[in-house]
Amino acid sequence: MPIVKSLTVYRGEDIELNFSMRPARDITGWVISMTVAESYNSLTKTIQVTATNTNAPAGRFQILLTKAQLNITPMKYVYDVFRVNPGNNRILNIGDFNLFADVRNP
Repeated sequence: MPIVKSLTVYRGEDIELNFSMRPARDITGWVISMTVAESYNSLTKTIQVTATNTNAPAGRFQILLTKAQLNITPMKYVYDVFRVNPGNNRILNIGDFNLFADVRNP
């Protein structure tokens, strides 16, 4: 069962999102991907990025989002995090992806 969680970020920032498997599980060899879109089942993906396993035996991974990726219209998006190994596709996290405006970027 996926972890349901809202994420809050700000336009134009570089951010590290850290995730942990609950319960802890070895994710060595896993390929994990995050997708952000305006709505569920949307054909257009706003952001799609692959995670880095930071402590695979403990089930920890990280997703880096750059200033360029987050230089998009502030609004409430949705996201999911999937294990995408062939034959092992599985949703790990899902929820709202709240992107707020900043002062720096018009």
